[in-house]
Amino acid sequence: MAAYARFGDGVEVGEEVFKALARFAPDGVMNVLACDQHNSILKLLTQFFENAQAKGKSPDEYPAESSDADVTRACQIFARALGRVPNAALFNHLGFKSEGFRELLGAETMLIGRLEDTNFLTTSEGKGQIAHLAVQPEEIAGQVDGFKTLVKVDPAHREAWEKNLEWIQDIWQRARKLGKPLFNETLYTPGGASKRELAAGLPEALVKIARDFGAFGDFYKTQVPMLWLAGNGAAARVSSPEVIRKTTEAMAVVVDRPLLLLSAAVDFEQYAAQYGIVCDLVAGPMCGRAYFKDPFADPEVADWQALEAAIAQVAVPRMEQIKRLAAATSKPWWHKYAWMSPDARTALPESARKQLQPDLPRPGDRVRVTDAGY
Repeated sequence: MAAYARFGDGVEVGEEVFKALARFAPDGVMNVLACDQHNSILKLLTQFFENAQAKGKSPDEYPAESSDADVTRACQIFARALGRVPNAALFNHLGFKSEGFRELLGAETMLIGRLEDTNFLTTSEGKGQIAHLAVQPEEIAGQVDGFKTLVKVDPAHREAWEKNLEWIQDIWQRARKLGKPLFNETLYTPGGASKRELAAGLPEALVKIARDFGAFGDFYKTQVPMLWLAGNGAAARVSSPEVIRKTTEAMAVVVDRPLLLLSAAVDFEQYAAQYGIVCDLVAGPMCGRAYFKDPFADPEVADWQALEAAIAQVAVPRMEQIKRLAAATSKPWWHKYAWMSPDARTALPESARKQLQPDLPRPGDRVRVTDAGY
């Protein structure tokens, strides 16, 4: 199949991938809601169940511990309450495989399926984490519009580093054969480090990780350094806005893919600040818990109906805030293309085509397609 576009490193983008992105994000901003955090959702639900029981709810419906069935129900709530706000939404197989899920999410929102298992394998010395699949991309290709992967890495753990590189390269090639965009996420996970040590290591580690892992996908989803650590009712500052900005600039240089910003478990207040600092360097948010986690801990939210209403009340304004910021300032998803074919240009809406200069560069020219043209 003829190439529709080409990244600066020479990797080609086919018709299926390009048209999928053009369909779901015609304005160029890839604004993604992430609801795939299996273990985290289990913990949130267990807190919610405790609050429900404290209000006299039956432990049969609100048990002491949450289950996979409860995660499925939560995913359905996220899809129904929030799924029509973003361009795309990310779920694990407990969500997107459930009956009627596509209808809950809506046909206008790209459905991205998480591929990796929530529990990672460990290296022979037990110091590194290795990703492995929960579902095969070939088996779910007909159910989702795109794929997502996550690898947890630390530059100090070379065995896990190399094995994760091999793993993501394989998934990337399989996604390309299936004609599905791949959203490649990395997370800096130093074993045995305290929160402060982790935060201090982020600026240097993130650029190293991006340099090696950033090429394997259509998007590179990354965290940025933290502004502060919250605890004991206070916030301890760990990085400056300048450090966050320079780190993201460095990642944007070494990665020939559009960047998406994840929340990495920070609260919404910090995520909004992080996004504001780097919004003109990235192609959009890919955020979840920072939007919707608060109602799970609210002692007044004591049943499923109240939870859904509270999630919508809290999360929708937050999502709209970041969505407006992204639309106003962030890069279009095509800005890392070095070349775009005439057919690709035609697949974009007229409003987007007007931003592109009429004269196309030759294939192989080292130039970028940006929001301002070639």
